[in-house]
Amino acid sequence: MNFSRESSILNVMEPIVSNLFDDNYVKTNSLKCSCEKCKMDIILLTLNHVSPHYTSTQAGEAYIKALFLNPQLQSDVLREIIQSVKIIEEHPNH
Repeated sequence: MNFSRESSILNVMEPIVSNLFDDNYVKTNSLKCSCEKCKMDIILLTLNHVSPHYTSTQAGEAYIKALFLNPQLQSDVLREIIQSVKIIEEHPNH
């Protein structure tokens, strides 16, 4: 099967990680560097360390997002974000 930009396959972890990162770091201005490159590197590094959760339907997306309302799962993702922030702040790519 070919995957292209037209296909509606979504890794639901992308918006989950992005939203948690925004809520806990971007909106609170708690980053050493808040340039777009550093923010993107933090999100990408985090996504490389969390399990992907793919879906192709809105119902599947809603189901996966509902699972991540669980405080423990949010905590697990936030722990990975914290690790990514530390790494990128110590070794920025700019």
